[in-house]
Amino acid sequence: MKTFLTRKVRVDGGRDGQISGLDNALSLKLSKPVEMGAKSQSGTDPETLFSAGYASCFASSIEFMLMQNKQSYDDLRVTADTLLVEDEEGGFKFKLDVFVELEGLSQTAKEAVVEQAKNFCPYSKAIKATVEITYQVS
Repeated sequence: MKTFLTRKVRVDGGRDGQISGLDNALSLKLSKPVEMGAKSQSGTDPETLFSAGYASCFASSIEFMLMQNKQSYDDLRVTADTLLVEDEEGGFKFKLDVFVELEGLSQTAKEAVVEQAKNFCPYSKAIKATVEITYQVS
């Protein structure tokens, strides 16, 4: 299997820690969300980072599928809403709601390319057996 790229990140501390990209391209402060007892949230959290990673990867996958299909479009936006929900064992798991806005194509064409992207996107492949995902396409 050919490796195309590698990205390494280190986290010092936990929910109130620091994220550092080992290539010096990323530096983020982590902070506990208000929903978990913080008085205020001054940094980001793993759920926001998961949303950002998924949305950017899925948007890139849609873009790639459109290019492969030789389909032009006017605009593309992907919003990912990561929900931290209780699981059956009393722990936590993710649920993901994805909103795709794709302008310049028919609704049928939009839905078809989103289906292609679901099967292409590395994030989608990695989590399909463990994360409930809903998609809305407009």
